[in-house]
Amino acid sequence: MFPHQAPFAPTVHDLHNNGRAFPPNHLHKSWLDYLYWDIELEP
Repeated sequence: MFPHQAPFAPTVHDLHNNGRAFPPNHLHKSWLDYLYWDIELEP
């Protein structure tokens, strides 16, 4: 099996365009257990 596209290092422009495809403040529920956005972690 071969990839459809050769790997490449994305440019800043590529990353910005990819980020625009997601709605603002979008966070999938499955990530909530792993990401701490509004709480302080215990030492």
